[in-house]
Amino acid sequence: MSTLFVVNPTSTSTALEVRGLVIAYGDITAVDSVSFDARHGEVTAILGRNGAGKTSTIESCEGLRRPTSGSLRVLGRDVTAMDGALRSRIGVMLQDGGIAPSARVLPLVRHYCRLYDRGVDAHDLVTRVGLQHRTSSTWRRLSGGERQRFSLALALAARPEIAFLDEPTAGVDLDGRETVREIISDLTKSGCCVILATHDLDEAERVADHAVVLHHGKVVIDDSVARLCTPSRRLEDVVREATR
Repeated sequence: MSTLFVVNPTSTSTALEVRGLVIAYGDITAVDSVSFDARHGEVTAILGRNGAGKTSTIESCEGLRRPTSGSLRVLGRDVTAMDGALRSRIGVMLQDGGIAPSARVLPLVRHYCRLYDRGVDAHDLVTRVGLQHRTSSTWRRLSGGERQRFSLALALAARPEIAFLDEPTAGVDLDGRETVREIISDLTKSGCCVILATHDLDEAERVADHAVVLHHGKVVIDDSVARLCTPSRRLEDVVREATR
C-alpha cells in the first residue's frame, strides 16, 4: 500500500456526522432534514438524480456552504468552526476542477503539497495518478480524463483523513478508471473515509461500501451496497425504484 495514503489502518470510527441538515435558497428547500454517517475505511456514495440535493449537501460537509440549520461534524469537529488545522486533514476534488487553465501539473501539485505540509512527495503523487508523462502540461492541454486525475492529485496532496471526490471517473478511460479505483481502495485501506458523488451507478456499485440516496432533498436510502444489491438486482435498479 502506498505511503501516500497512510492515515490510520485500524480506524473504524465515524468520520462524518450529518444531522437534520437543511439548506434553503429563498423559498426553495434543496436539502430537507438530511441525516447520515460515514465511517473511516469505507466509501460512502452520495447518489440521486439531478436536483436531488447532492451538491448542496456535500458542499456543506466540505465547509464551502453554510447550512440553514442542522449540524455537521467532520473528524469530530463542527464544520461551522472549521479552521486551517481541520481543513488540512480534508481532501476535496471538485467536479469542475477549479484550476486555472494555465496551471501546470507538477508545479501546482508541488504547491499543494507544500501548502498542506503533510509529507507527500509531489513527484510520487503525480506518478500515482498516472500523469508522470504530463508533468509540464497545462490544464487546458489535458484531456478530460487527465484533468480529473490532476484534480484528484490535488485532493490527495492533503494525505486526507476524509476525501470528498466529485465524479472522479467522469471522462476517464479504462486504464485511468482502474487507476482511480486502485487509489480509492488504497485510501480506504489506510483508514481514510471517502465520500463519493457520482452519476455512474455501475462505478458506485463497484467501489462503494455504503450508499446514501437523496430524492427531492430527502434521504430515501441509507444502507450498505452489499445489502441493497443482489445478483439479479443492481444498484441502478435500486436507485431508480427509490427515486421515481
